[in-house]
Amino acid sequence: MDNAKDWFGYDSLAFFGKVNASISHELKNVMAIISETAGLLGDLSEMARGGAPVDPDMLTSSTESIVEEIQRGFTTIRQMNRFAHSVDTPVVSVDLMEILDLVRNLSGYLSFAGKTNLHAEEGAAPMAMTCPFILQAILYQAVVQTFQNTGPGAELDISVQSKNESTWRILFDGFSLKESEVFPADSLTRMAVSIGVSIDWDRSSDRLAIDVPVSIGIDQGNGAAG
Repeated sequence: MDNAKDWFGYDSLAFFGKVNASISHELKNVMAIISETAGLLGDLSEMARGGAPVDPDMLTSSTESIVEEIQRGFTTIRQMNRFAHSVDTPVVSVDLMEILDLVRNLSGYLSFAGKTNLHAEEGAAPMAMTCPFILQAILYQAVVQTFQNTGPGAELDISVQSKNESTWRILFDGFSLKESEVFPADSLTRMAVSIGVSIDWDRSSDRLAIDVPVSIGIDQGNGAAG
């Protein structure tokens, strides 16, 4: 598609940088815990060399802690790779539940994130021909916005349903902002328009609806963010 490159403008790069920063912070935490635990094991080894008694349970606990953090690091890297590959093809057929699962995992690296529950209608997978990277940016910001106001103890229910033959509707129940806040911001609106997505927030019911075309228009990229 000739205009595909327009979809990866400044707003998209800002999103890419924000997510990578949260991922790197998560990996930094993993490495810090491994480093601290390795230091403890070193101290225990020195104690043992000096003839002091060492509790075997402490050795076991420290070793298990390192193994757990290594697995946590591998999981984080897998999510990072999923996210990085979302820019491989500007427009592609994607499963919206897979997109939402990645968004849930990425937002979970933020300290203020709560619990996100995903639901889909029974039947065929909700497939859409769209720009996965831009769609992720829109959905990610919606999740982040609500948890910034509700905090880590909150729950957000996200469901995907068929609005009609040409549109999927993604519903956020529990979406909440401060009275003075506006959603979406202009930058997010530009990104949504660029892929034919519409965003409708009903403040009275704390419900956000994001409508995604089953198939993006071939010339949709003309109004892209950038």
